[in-house]
Amino acid sequence: MNLRAPNIALFVIAGCLAMVGVLSALPIELPIPGLSPENAAWYIFLGWFLLAADSVVPDRLGKPAAQ
Repeated sequence: MNLRAPNIALFVIAGCLAMVGVLSALPIELPIPGLSPENAAWYIFLGWFLLAADSVVPDRLGKPAAQ
């Protein structure tokens, strides 16, 4: 299995999801609807899953793969 670096945009999105998950687990109130401590693990998992999926998916067609 060839792994590659994730797309920078997806890396930022995954980082934001993980940060939102960590912040929603803390006992502070954020003015974002839908954030609750019950959903914190799902935000963190989604960020991790996006990074893992982007590392495994091959590059676009027509672009030579680096060996």
